[in-house]
Amino acid sequence: MAVEAATLYPVVTNTLPLHNFMLQDVLGSMVAVLAFAVVLYAPGYLLAYATDLFGFRQMGFIDRSLWAMACSFSVVPIAAYLVGRSAGLDSLCWLLAGSALGALLLLWHHRAAPAWSRRDRQITALLVCGWVAFVLLMLVDFQLGHRLYFSVAIADQSYRIAFTDAVVRTGVPPANPLYFAGSPAPMRYYYFWYVLCATVVKIAHVSARQSFIASSIWAGFGLMATVNLFTRHFFRWERKKRWIAMGLLLVTGADLIPALGNPVLQSSLNGDIEWWSVDPIDAWPDSLLWVPHHVAGVLCCLLAFLFLWRTLEPVSKRSRRWAMALAAVAFASGFGLSVYVAFGFALMMACWLVWLLLRKQPQRVELLRRTAAIGLLSAAMLFPFVRDLAGGSPHASTAPTGASPAPTLAIFPFSLSVRRMIDSGLVTRMPVFAAWNQSHPVLLDQTIRLLLLMPGLAMELGLYGAVLVLLLMARRRHAPLPHDPARDTALFFTLCGLGLTMFLSSSVITNNDFGYRAVMLPQFFLLLLTADVLGSWWIPGATPVVAVTAARRWLLSSLLMLGVAGSVYGALLLRAWLLIETPIIKNGFSQLPEDAFELRDALATLDRVAPRDAVFAFRPIDPEPNKGDAVMTANEFYYRTLVMDAGRQILNAEGKCAVHFGGDPARCAAIQSAIAQLYALPAPSAEWARNFCSRFGVQYLMIGHRDPNWNSTTGWPVALPDVAREPGFKIEQCAEITR
Repeated sequence: MAVEAATLYPVVTNTLPLHNFMLQDVLGSMVAVLAFAVVLYAPGYLLAYATDLFGFRQMGFIDRSLWAMACSFSVVPIAAYLVGRSAGLDSLCWLLAGSALGALLLLWHHRAAPAWSRRDRQITALLVCGWVAFVLLMLVDFQLGHRLYFSVAIADQSYRIAFTDAVVRTGVPPANPLYFAGSPAPMRYYYFWYVLCATVVKIAHVSARQSFIASSIWAGFGLMATVNLFTRHFFRWERKKRWIAMGLLLVTGADLIPALGNPVLQSSLNGDIEWWSVDPIDAWPDSLLWVPHHVAGVLCCLLAFLFLWRTLEPVSKRSRRWAMALAAVAFASGFGLSVYVAFGFALMMACWLVWLLLRKQPQRVELLRRTAAIGLLSAAMLFPFVRDLAGGSPHASTAPTGASPAPTLAIFPFSLSVRRMIDSGLVTRMPVFAAWNQSHPVLLDQTIRLLLLMPGLAMELGLYGAVLVLLLMARRRHAPLPHDPARDTALFFTLCGLGLTMFLSSSVITNNDFGYRAVMLPQFFLLLLTADVLGSWWIPGATPVVAVTAARRWLLSSLLMLGVAGSVYGALLLRAWLLIETPIIKNGFSQLPEDAFELRDALATLDRVAPRDAVFAFRPIDPEPNKGDAVMTANEFYYRTLVMDAGRQILNAEGKCAVHFGGDPARCAAIQSAIAQLYALPAPSAEWARNFCSRFGVQYLMIGHRDPNWNSTTGWPVALPDVAREPGFKIEQCAEITR
């Protein structure tokens, strides 16, 4: 595959002090935030204006902006894939730049003052600026001298950033940056979000890391816009209740209770408040920081449903047709952003349609027809992408922490299994269950999981779980809620989605990626139901959705305060984890800040001399089996940082070969064996290393103080020429570079 992009030197990097990586990333990310408006605002504005969607041209600025973002999130991911695949990233960037110019002209033409109150403007500005500052604080490395204190989120983001960089370098579909079997291999993964991030890299001349940080900010903007649209056009609430729904995005469950036991019961502090659970239900800020592409997939599926829902209203035939088309495009985008979320949404929609049929809903036949048409149109748009995903993707017995392999579509991707929120091993390993554990281990494990499911849900959902119980109690006691089709539908999706994600799990990878990601769909509707109940209690003159008692008010208020405290603790933990762990020598993290700086400094040096199509080799990530209490060890964080900052093709980034993202597995054994020999003691000669590089198409070798032969006094570590050297890390050239 030809390299599409030449060497990129971020503009921001060239204008700042050489070693001030924190300042570079803050300013570069802010530039990327502005550039994302070209990708996730302008195209949707043009489309909605051209089609006059739901009377778009007569709307005020706020409503137009909300629908512009909704249309952009729905359309741009699949459009970027199709355009990038057929015409290349440069053509895509020019197309987006043209749409931005058109949107600016239209905005200037409709430049009347926004029809919203001063207080709403102040709250919105506070939310936007606060969210930008929060993400930058959480994700940008904190620098003290020659030490970089990274966020725990790099455990996942390292892979996402490498994928984004691969799109910039190799186009669409990108090459798998983590495995190189002699030539680049197309990546089999749901990568639409990385295409959007790559366009921002090219438009704004920022780094892949800076673009990806900005993508978390824009995923948050998209979530706020989607909540606003649902409160306006699904529930049709007035402004106070809409603000309550927005505020609840910052409130987590009761995770603080089990999380506080971590410092007492474990020698190493968890880096995330959610890590007390095996299969957690992440709070919205946590999901946005760790997996913005999955959140974007959720938004696309939700917007597809909202477009379909609005076709039930008395709108023009033109708007109805465009809404159906946008629903189809949104689902296609959602599939390419997160396959697991799209599967979950499809299952929930199927259950919903059956529910409507059983209830003999008046518009059930029309909804079935429209849903079928939307599905067929989505399938047509997704055909080339699905063909790529299903094109002989090898099975993988394990999955990395940072990113799970795409599911193999040739087999059923789910299995029946009770969600393991509280670790069932805490009970099954007890002596009293020894006999049963020998004879029926699976039955025992599933039984204990089932018994622990409700306590785990209570901790994960907290306030939201209590509201759900109150709503169900109101129905069970024959005190029906005020009739509201939106509330009934939201309650159905909540119960259906929780049921699916509690008893279905991913079957093609070891971690339950389906459960992790698809649960955000019912989580969204449950947030709206919680805002509905709280708003009906707090807003003067509103009719209570469920009866108000002193005990219920005290319960929900206590859980609300617990959720706010949990969010604050989670943010502090995510940012301060490495600062807290570094002084504790026995936990093994004390060297990481210096390592992170040295890796990035060396790679920045290499950027000035090495082409972007060069291939690196290093001793791959090999998760350690005896971690003790730690979720990830120091070595794993070290190699994640290396993957994130490499910015080039890697020979093999994982101990078991990253073929699940694409590539020929037949050469894996030879690559593994050769790398093991390269980094063994005694160190092979420089000639042996050059033959290794020639054999596998490698130009640069990386070696650090964590490698076995770092202190070798003979062999290639001291004989090959250094390209970049730090006290504990260096990069050596082992082959001539052709330009």
